[in-house]
Amino acid sequence: MLHDVGKAFIPVAILDKPGELNEEEADEIRHHPRRGYDALAAQGGFPPEMLDVVLHHHEFLDGTGYPNGLSGSQISDIVRLTTIVDIYAALVEKRAYWLQFTHVNAFSMMEAMGKLDKHLLQAFRPVAFGQS
Repeated sequence: MLHDVGKAFIPVAILDKPGELNEEEADEIRHHPRRGYDALAAQGGFPPEMLDVVLHHHEFLDGTGYPNGLSGSQISDIVRLTTIVDIYAALVEKRAYWLQFTHVNAFSMMEAMGKLDKHLLQAFRPVAFGQS
């Protein structure tokens, strides 16, 4: 639930923008993991695993994610799983800036990305298709 806490520091006009974000707005969005991490770390009392998820849930196995460009074994399993769930939710939920996809199309898109943990993605399949 806290992985996107940093979005509380992003202007609502950017979060709810119906069209494509410009580069400045996209850069603002890319800062939400660090802002969330900094806020929770400053407050204290949060487990390191939770802080890891907040900071790194937009990292990809191939190193193309943000904010640190982590790759492969640098990304913990809990972050890998949260990334899968976060992307899936973004694809299937109704958003102001995105047309929602069917569960099948969303899962197919995620498989084609090639940036997610294949084993965890397949383990998530029954959940995605309501078979859990």
